[in-house]
Amino acid sequence: MTQAGHMGRAQRWRLAPGLFSPHGPAILDRYLIVAILRPLLAVLGTCAALFASYGAVDLMGEAANGLLASGSIAAMIGLRVLIALEMLVPIALYLSIVLAFGRLYETTEFTAIWSLRVTPWMVLRAVLVPAGACAVLVGFLSLVVRPWAYERLHELAYRSTLTLNTDALAGGTFYITQDGKRVIHLDSRMRGHGPARHIFMMQRLDDGYMRVVSAQIGYAMRNASSGAPGGPLIRLENAHVYDIAQQDGLPDRVLSLASATEDPTRHGDAMPDRNAVATPTRALLGSTTPEDISERQWRFSTAISTLILSVLAVALGRGSPRQERFGRVGTALGVYFIYYIALTAARTSVQHGQIGAVPGIWWAPALLSVLAAWLFSRRILERR
Repeated sequence: MTQAGHMGRAQRWRLAPGLFSPHGPAILDRYLIVAILRPLLAVLGTCAALFASYGAVDLMGEAANGLLASGSIAAMIGLRVLIALEMLVPIALYLSIVLAFGRLYETTEFTAIWSLRVTPWMVLRAVLVPAGACAVLVGFLSLVVRPWAYERLHELAYRSTLTLNTDALAGGTFYITQDGKRVIHLDSRMRGHGPARHIFMMQRLDDGYMRVVSAQIGYAMRNASSGAPGGPLIRLENAHVYDIAQQDGLPDRVLSLASATEDPTRHGDAMPDRNAVATPTRALLGSTTPEDISERQWRFSTAISTLILSVLAVALGRGSPRQERFGRVGTALGVYFIYYIALTAARTSVQHGQIGAVPGIWWAPALLSVLAAWLFSRRILERR
């Protein structure tokens, strides 16, 4: 062997122990972390953009039909993305590890890393740095941000049921709002978006009556009330109002008017009752109802799932030299979707009382952790 060869081999073994120095971030640690963070930002950004775009199409359709205030669209999209981040961050990290390791195997960099006596435990230690940070972030999103975002989203949705953009209503269409408690139909419009002709409105009132309004012509008027929560008033010409009693002992009422002004927000429903997804975490801790138990366990499981998926990604990211970096992505996605379906099914079962608080939803993360430990142990044996 040449002298240069002896020097190269000696230098290689001198560098190997220092790669994972206990006194500070090692070179290989930083290299692996950066290799994971690069695809992580791209995957997370792409997933968030796709999710926001899909939600925007749905919300803009409602706004175009006059069932949603256009000023609420941006806020509702932002809140939906915040809610989805607890799921987007773990899957983005999971795929980023698989992609990063696939690239390192494709370029034979892992071949050089293993030759420096680096063990799978050392690689896992480096991966757990970004995984731990993401787990903390996901835990904060699930425990604090998500319930707050759901509460704000429910509030905006409630206000939207009280708001009606009458100028956007088209003729020949039934508009159903307030979960079916209000129905509006216009036969046609005069001059495009002008006054409506042959108007029908049905509203379920809180005092035990069903109000049916029929008018020949209707148009929007500016709502001058300073505290009005909804949109403009509706001016009706040649109107007939029928209050049909829904309870025994109440008389029916009929009223014919040459003109009348109707406020669509006046008989709006009260704010919906408390929902588990919008309840602060501290209020769920002592609850024994199945719905609260499933929600509580779901929030605590997201951070744990992030760490387990990271370990699983290290095992699944193994490849052969020169192998295509995307070769394991299909398998990784399949495993993730099976786990997500199992976790969702467990959550639903607990929510409906079919499964108790023990084992609750924890059997799904337990099975995933067993799979991750088994695959990772195989990688250790292969390295030996």
